[in-house]
Amino acid sequence: MPEKLTVLKNKKTSLIIAAALCLSMAIGLYSFAAGRGEQAVAEEIKEVTVKKGDLKIDLAADGKAELDTVGLSFQINGVIKEIPVQPGDHVKAGDIIARLDAEKYQLELEAARAGYEAARARLAKARDDYNNKLIAAKEKMDNAMLVYQPMSQVPDIFPAQEVALKKLAADSTREAYEAAKKATSDIKMEEAAVAQALVNLKKAEKNLEDTVLRSPVDGTVLYIAGKVGESVSGGGDNADKQFAVVSTGDSVTVTAQVLELDIAEVAPGQAAEVEFEALPGEIFTGRVGGIEALPVTDASGIVAYEVSVLLDKPDARIKHGMTGTVSFIIEQKKDVLIIPNAAVKRVDGATVVEMYNEAGEIVTRKVKTGFTDGRNVEVIEGLKQGDKIIIRTRTSAQGGKA
Repeated sequence: MPEKLTVLKNKKTSLIIAAALCLSMAIGLYSFAAGRGEQAVAEEIKEVTVKKGDLKIDLAADGKAELDTVGLSFQINGVIKEIPVQPGDHVKAGDIIARLDAEKYQLELEAARAGYEAARARLAKARDDYNNKLIAAKEKMDNAMLVYQPMSQVPDIFPAQEVALKKLAADSTREAYEAAKKATSDIKMEEAAVAQALVNLKKAEKNLEDTVLRSPVDGTVLYIAGKVGESVSGGGDNADKQFAVVSTGDSVTVTAQVLELDIAEVAPGQAAEVEFEALPGEIFTGRVGGIEALPVTDASGIVAYEVSVLLDKPDARIKHGMTGTVSFIIEQKKDVLIIPNAAVKRVDGATVVEMYNEAGEIVTRKVKTGFTDGRNVEVIEGLKQGDKIIIRTRTSAQGGKA
């Protein structure tokens, strides 16, 4: 029995020692881990200069530049004979853009002019014929009246039958004269022929004139569709086909599509800024000109509205079709003192920033802040331009902020 008790005591002692060792190791591991945790977090202090700048809250959308342009098209068919300009050339109003072979239209004009002159000659002859017939009819009437009138004044001297015959002759010639005066159908027909011939002549003149395509405005040639020797079709179903495009350069409009969820934030006259991909870093200001009432829906069902922005100062470097980002300014402040939002703290109900004093110690200073764009904030009181403030950033050993 004593031997069994001795064995049990030895086992119990061993268990106590093992438990103590485990507890000791656990405490050691915890302390090591805790020590490692404290070492994993470090504080970084960065000094920032108070400066002046702009703050804004905006709504961004993709946009495309559209210059004021004039599309030019031939109104007649023909073969291109000459193109004295090329894209990029500056032109004045009236300058020739292209010219068609005019031989066919020159011949048509000459034929139309001859037809017009022939019609006028026929009209002149019809009028002469009318006048001659009218003169002859009046002469017969006058002669008949010269015979009848004396007899009608003294009817008893002449036989009644003879007087009646002379009266009948006088009445007949008078009716013939009245009929001759009204016989203007030939003249009217020839007048109509002259009018039609004149229309044909004007059309032929216009066709000949239309063989030359001229710029109606001062501007820059942006596009030319054909080449010398090629055929072009004008008028009819081809009226919308532009042979050339000339930019007036007077204004630049940037169009953007704004989602229906954001369109309430945009209004005519609202300030906007545009940055083109081809001109990085340059901001062009403008104003919202208009908002299309009808929506645009893409294949996925997303609804947007087209908004136009008219730039304040057009730049010759801005080309038709250039893409960029349009920022619709919802609210902004320009040329104000700004600091990062991360530098501002709330201590005991006061808004403060931290900075070094002359002794190199970190102290707090009360400030009054205003408008913020979410990244930077306006400083109204407490700091001046050039002051240095600090931002504390806690970082982990892996480089992340804590």
